[in-house]
Amino acid sequence: MKNWKMTSGPGLEPDDDDAEALLKLVRSDFVFEAEDRAIMGKPRLLALKDHDRPFVRIASQVSIDEINARRGADDRRDRFAVLRLAQRLGKIKTLTGPGTSDEVDEFAAEVFAQAPNFALAIEAIRQSAQVHIRRGAHWLQIRPLVIESSPGAGKTRLVHLLAEASGLPLIYLDCAAMTNLSPIISQDGTWSNSRHSEIMHALANSASANVIVVLDELDKLRDMSRHGSPQPSEALVGLLEKRSAAAHMDNYLQLTVDLSFTNWIILVNDATRLSRAFLDRCQVIRMAPPTPAEIADIAAREIERRGLETELVAPITKSVRSGKISSLRTLHKLLDAASAAASRPLLN
Repeated sequence: MKNWKMTSGPGLEPDDDDAEALLKLVRSDFVFEAEDRAIMGKPRLLALKDHDRPFVRIASQVSIDEINARRGADDRRDRFAVLRLAQRLGKIKTLTGPGTSDEVDEFAAEVFAQAPNFALAIEAIRQSAQVHIRRGAHWLQIRPLVIESSPGAGKTRLVHLLAEASGLPLIYLDCAAMTNLSPIISQDGTWSNSRHSEIMHALANSASANVIVVLDELDKLRDMSRHGSPQPSEALVGLLEKRSAAAHMDNYLQLTVDLSFTNWIILVNDATRLSRAFLDRCQVIRMAPPTPAEIADIAAREIERRGLETELVAPITKSVRSGKISSLRTLHKLLDAASAAASRPLLN
């Protein structure tokens, strides 16, 4: 990974307004030149005076003629829409998120404070991110992670907390509502009903390359397409392997896109429904259902964090022990309602 350093030279003193304007112009040209020379899939780090900026190009720039040649002369779909999508993918993408060992620890601690029942998953993410930083990453990168737990454990809330704490864009896909793999993997551009995947669309419109992609309830996905597999996860193996992901061919765009910087998190109720090849490429965390004591403890923490009345702790704890509140999903819905009620203005 190549580093650059821009510093003030003779005649470019910080207190000289003209010199500062010139320095900004030089830096701007310097950054533009460095980005223009970026090679697909090769991260670069601009070490500027005020901050470090890792970036990468995940697809090559293409022209309308190249799109026409790749997609075939008989294709009648909107070529300019395809071109716009391809060109957005070809723009420089930043690599963001906690980029030092200390920042990763702070990130993990922040998420743990709000989701202590997911300590195993958070620790797995922390350790994986630390490994990538030791290997030279200056951004958040983790190994594909599968989190298995019973319904209502709070997995969906966890991934939103991870995205919020890391500052990374979140691409969330509800696999239980899918009837084929096209939201994850684009269909062939020559089909009459073909379209780009949700992942490709989100990446094209994102400034970041290392987005978090969540496949929620992947174990419930049923591929009803003509040649659908009884285990759809088998077709997704190539997205998880570093080498194949770096050369992913998008069927709709007929464009090679580097997906190796994507952070994959897969949420399931039953990991045995996923293919062995898929699971072999992931770290799998199996969560035990939270005990009533754990739910009560989380309730007390959440009431304090949300600034709600402490008098809520006793009745909620009683409801947990009686079984009326048996999942974190129910707990958070109740606390959301309490927060909404507390924020309503009083009518005179």
